[in-house]
Amino acid sequence: MDSKELKARLAGARSNEEKVSLLDAFAEDLFEKGKYAEAARRFSEALRYSKESNTRAYVIGQIGICNYNLGNDKEALSCLLKSSRLFDPAGTEFMPDMCGFVHFHLGSLYEYQGKHAKSLEARRICERYADSQEKDTRWMLFAGISRNCESLGRHDEAIQYSQKAIQVLSDNDPSLSYLYESMGNNHMSLKQYQEAINYFSKVIDLDPNFERRDEIQLKVADCYHQLTNHRMALETYGRILELKQLTGKRENLTWLYTKLAHCYFSLDQFEKSLLMTLEALRRQPKDKIERSELRSYLTNNYYEMGRFREAIIDGEKTLKVARRFPDDSLFYFRLALSYFKVGDMNSFSKYRTLCRKLFPEDSWNKYLEKLR
Repeated sequence: MDSKELKARLAGARSNEEKVSLLDAFAEDLFEKGKYAEAARRFSEALRYSKESNTRAYVIGQIGICNYNLGNDKEALSCLLKSSRLFDPAGTEFMPDMCGFVHFHLGSLYEYQGKHAKSLEARRICERYADSQEKDTRWMLFAGISRNCESLGRHDEAIQYSQKAIQVLSDNDPSLSYLYESMGNNHMSLKQYQEAINYFSKVIDLDPNFERRDEIQLKVADCYHQLTNHRMALETYGRILELKQLTGKRENLTWLYTKLAHCYFSLDQFEKSLLMTLEALRRQPKDKIERSELRSYLTNNYYEMGRFREAIIDGEKTLKVARRFPDDSLFYFRLALSYFKVGDMNSFSKYRTLCRKLFPEDSWNKYLEKLR
């Protein structure tokens, strides 16, 4: 049916309902062809003949969805909200699928605006009518609710809805990669690191060229680090370094060499840890806290290698940059012990007292007390 035929059929229509039906069918065809502006005009024409509340809600909702697809967010939001208010589940001609679809788009608009609580509220209404929605709408709805819950810190719920979305999709669907990533992120937030590793690994297995592959591998390495599985963390950080070296992209890799230094140290491979530390320092980190934390590995490694005077020299240089930094107890106890090993009892006594003050619950204090 073309515009000329539509005009003729409208002229012969015997009721407003028939006119609405004709314009709806014509607009739907335009919508399917991606002609959203023309479709919106036809739906607007249909609105003139729409009298019943649910019918008006349907037509206004369609206008809102057309504007959504055109990127006219302000107009889309206005129409979708008006449509939402008009829908009456107890009234005649109520269309649950359309009511759900309107709230589906409302949820997307609110999420885009960063209003996750409102987005979740809209998507919860859509969820009531999920059975009437198409497959793509259902899985995207559940995935959207999962993102809302994640943003609101409700990670258990986020996992549940990602699982619902996964159940809708078929095996090997490319969209599963994003859902597996979401599952991994939420398990990681809950400190369920092994579960997070399992889902992050599924992302790479399904899509080896996943757009955030580097981020995924880093998260896997960090999970292994949290599990104190330093050997697996080291292997993963090593693969990340290899990939970054292959690309030749200029970027600051200080953080990565620091991670490697920590892993090697935790595995008692002190010479390799020292090399990674020196490589990281060669890149001259500007943040003084980061620089002090990194420099502390010089003292830690020199001490473990029996190079006590070097441990002291670099330890004092570290303290000139910053006196406190993350995980500094390891450094302070080794600096104190280095002074003991070279026979400088005054400095040893000074740092022993400082360790007791800074880390009163640390069991190393008892060991230092015995060294008199």
